[in-house]
Amino acid sequence: MLKYSKRTIFIYLVLNFLTLRLAAQSLPMTMDDCMAYAVEHSTLVGKRANALDNARHEYNSSVASLFPSISANVAGASNFGRSIDPETNSYTNVSTFSNSYGITGSMPLFAGLQGVNTVRAAKVARERGAHELQITRDEVAMQTMKAYIDVLYYIGTTEIAAQQLEDSRLLLKEVEKLYEIGRKSAADVAEVKSQEANYDYLLIEQQNNLTLAKIRLRELMNYPQDEELVIVEDIKAEFVNMLTPIDEVVEYALNYNDKIVSAELNTSYYRHNYNRVRGNFYPSLYLYGGYNTSYFVNMENQAAYDSFLNQFRNNIGSYVQLGLSIPIFSGLNRRTSSKMARNAWRDAELDYAEVRNAVESEVTQSYQQMKAYAKQYVLGQKKLEAAQLAYEGISAKFEKGLVTAIDLQTASTTLLQAKSDCLRSRLQYIIEYRMVEYYKGGMLVNGQQTTDNRP
Repeated sequence: MLKYSKRTIFIYLVLNFLTLRLAAQSLPMTMDDCMAYAVEHSTLVGKRANALDNARHEYNSSVASLFPSISANVAGASNFGRSIDPETNSYTNVSTFSNSYGITGSMPLFAGLQGVNTVRAAKVARERGAHELQITRDEVAMQTMKAYIDVLYYIGTTEIAAQQLEDSRLLLKEVEKLYEIGRKSAADVAEVKSQEANYDYLLIEQQNNLTLAKIRLRELMNYPQDEELVIVEDIKAEFVNMLTPIDEVVEYALNYNDKIVSAELNTSYYRHNYNRVRGNFYPSLYLYGGYNTSYFVNMENQAAYDSFLNQFRNNIGSYVQLGLSIPIFSGLNRRTSSKMARNAWRDAELDYAEVRNAVESEVTQSYQQMKAYAKQYVLGQKKLEAAQLAYEGISAKFEKGLVTAIDLQTASTTLLQAKSDCLRSRLQYIIEYRMVEYYKGGMLVNGQQTTDNRP
């Protein structure tokens, strides 16, 4: 039986892991993979997560502020020359040493409900932070989805342009042969050469657009620009009739979309903040308490004083105190702060109304565009078939000399535009369909954590 050393087994496992990791990295990424990668590596998402963590700490701090605050103190002093003897309360000219110990505490009994409203505002801010984090995730996913679709579009247009260029080159060879036997004129050859040059230029342009689209996709994903990003180029699109009426989609979005909930929580936050500021107009009542003791000794006659432990016990004192503060006048600071807090609350209410209108408009547009692109794709398929047949018919007539090269170029341009339009409507439908599903409550990124506002 073969025996392997621990080192050999470790090296084998490491090589196995690296092989599997490289194999996984070489797999083409789907649109969902790219969106998940972008959300995971987004700096904006990371900053928003930090902001949420800060909001959680602020909430914990506001809750803790309702409890008593306790502090301890220790002090020591050596006096040389004239000082007061605490035993006789008379002046002395000898060197002495003293120290004191104490514990003090305070607790607000009533402060215009400022503490309670601070806790409420902090709790709302924490919930708002969770929804804002989800909004940022969704926005990063949306931008990545659109960038991914742009890459697919330019991949398609590049392939179309390459195919058109190849067809024009084959046509040029045929025209040159017909020119040699006298069936085509020099003008026809020149026209076809011009068409070939146009398609060559179009191919270079689409290749450049594709390169820029890939750079943009890597940028949104926070993917290294010096590494090749391999994506799945075939994406399925099921052109189905949306069974959910638009009114239900809009109603769901207006109730559960994270933008709506965040704006509503923002209004609640400023309302609690306004109530907190209003608390400055009310009296505040505080409870104070303390416990202290001390020790004193004459350095030149230490035996005349009790020991440290005896003095520590005998000098113990404590106190309980109530403090009432009544605001009378503070240079209009409280009034100004109250007015500004009230205006901030009103601004939040206006922002909430604005967000509702914006979301309603977004949902309606996405729903309408989804239906429009589905129809455009169906009609585009028919248009493409007709353009293909027309091009083939005019190409056959051109070979027989029945039409000019200009007619052939017009038919070729029409076919190229039909292919591009069909590709564009198909890819745009995918975007709008995913957006409508998102507004219905679906997640943009499969398996992504979301907030708890959706039933």
